[in-house]
Amino acid sequence: MLRYVDELMPIGEFSERSGLSAKRLRTYAAGGLLVPAAVDSASGYRYYSPGQLLDARLIDTLRAAGMPLAEVAGFLRKPSGEQLDLWARQLRIDATQRHEALERARRLLAIEVPPLGGTDDQRSGGAAMSRLSTASRVDIGRVRDSNEDAVMSNDRLAVVADGIGGHPGGELASAMAVALVGAGFTGRSLDELQASARAANRAIWDEAVRRSELEGMGTTICAAGLIDDGRVAILNVGDSRAYVFRDGSLRQLTDDDTVTAELVRRGDLSDEQAVHHPHRNVLTRALGIGPAVELEATSYPATEGDRLVICSDGLHRDVADEDIASLIATTDDVQAAADELVELALSSGGRDNVAVVVAEVCA
Repeated sequence: MLRYVDELMPIGEFSERSGLSAKRLRTYAAGGLLVPAAVDSASGYRYYSPGQLLDARLIDTLRAAGMPLAEVAGFLRKPSGEQLDLWARQLRIDATQRHEALERARRLLAIEVPPLGGTDDQRSGGAAMSRLSTASRVDIGRVRDSNEDAVMSNDRLAVVADGIGGHPGGELASAMAVALVGAGFTGRSLDELQASARAANRAIWDEAVRRSELEGMGTTICAAGLIDDGRVAILNVGDSRAYVFRDGSLRQLTDDDTVTAELVRRGDLSDEQAVHHPHRNVLTRALGIGPAVELEATSYPATEGDRLVICSDGLHRDVADEDIASLIATTDDVQAAADELVELALSSGGRDNVAVVVAEVCA
């Protein structure tokens, strides 16, 4: 969590205050040494916090002494005199971990997920288990000239990702996220869903480091999956959202990872002020903007008849929660509900790409 969300600096100002060129700052960000504190989901612009000034100067001093980037990273994780003696060992550990993460990502991409109906019977000893009846729709919107949203859904999982960093990076990042999470999640546990998201984060990060034209790409992700203990697992990074509609009311299951949302939670900004705040598009977390990511994950008991709505901000920024609830309450078919939610966003301006998955918990 940011300590100085209301004092964020664009890269130009941070460059001037730190004494480091913007090019050098981008190099350090690409190396995972000085990852920006926040990123604008609309433009891909990066912002730094005042607390990062000392780190920037320390990194530059160590680089001036000839220290490799990986060794500087090890030192920053545990700055001490003793750490100097551990650098060689730490380098070997880091290299092994990166290799293992990449191999996991390759295996996940190659996985062909088997039909889930048979798997459910085997796990439950033949007893019937819940499933999701899902439908989705993605639309480019009325303003954007490219689509960076992606979805996937089946009878156990619903995922929405909203890419950042501009075309083609955002489009690639969101596609990688839904593919890797979809391949890695089989319904075993919340931990499995989180592991799949971490593998996706590492794969997106490594691809951006490998290909300079993709620098800055990343994506939000929001996923809802049925797990074997009879619960619904919810995972979120960024400002895509998950809602549940039950007993006539709609409840938001995720918290937005944005500067304005954090200011609202802190009591420094009202909901009305947040709508027009200049940092309303700035994310505090996203997949792929660093080598590791902090995940928001939880679960709740699945109840037959629950309706889940997983969506990108192209829906919830243009359509009020009460209008989402009203439409879900009056539309029986999940595909019709997904289509009408997207149409509602388009008729409200369609200022962004729109991605929606509607999923109903069934016996």
